[in-house]
Amino acid sequence: MRMQCPCCGEQFPFEAGFADAEGKQLAALFAGLEPKLGRAVLSYLRLFSPAKRGLRTTRAIRLVEELLAMVGTSTVSRDARTNETKPAPPRLWAAGIEQMLVQRDRLQLPLENHNYLRAVVWGIAADPAQAQAAAPAKPPRAATTPQQALQDAIGRIDADVRLGIINKEEGERRVAALRGN
Repeated sequence: MRMQCPCCGEQFPFEAGFADAEGKQLAALFAGLEPKLGRAVLSYLRLFSPAKRGLRTTRAIRLVEELLAMVGTSTVSRDARTNETKPAPPRLWAAGIEQMLVQRDRLQLPLENHNYLRAVVWGIAADPAQAQAAAPAKPPRAATTPQQALQDAIGRIDADVRLGIINKEEGERRVAALRGN
């Protein structure tokens, strides 16, 4: 299976991304992140990339580990020297990264550390209006009918067959069981 890089369009074998230990370690760091935060962190790493060459995997790992340590506390301090903190769940960190990406042209790149991000997240956490705006919008939960639930289950089974997780006969047996046949 071949993948296409979303940044440069180059194609490469899927396995190549995880061929070395460092690539695996970096992927494992992203595996535990909420999807929105993970996408934001991927873009955030580009702010550390030197202009003439790519960001080294070892540096990316270190940066992500440092960032995860800050996000994991669910708080933010104005800077590393103070003990004053404010609550900062992962959604505020994602909002802070997105705010930095929007203002990318005003930043002095490449970044050397997370100090500016910490200041941005501090500002969001200190302003109740911004913190509320960063809150995830909860869509109203639609009631599903039994027919919709059945169609969803059949769709998942069909997808499993197409992906080769189960064979066609097993898929047909599961669909028949759902339909009560």
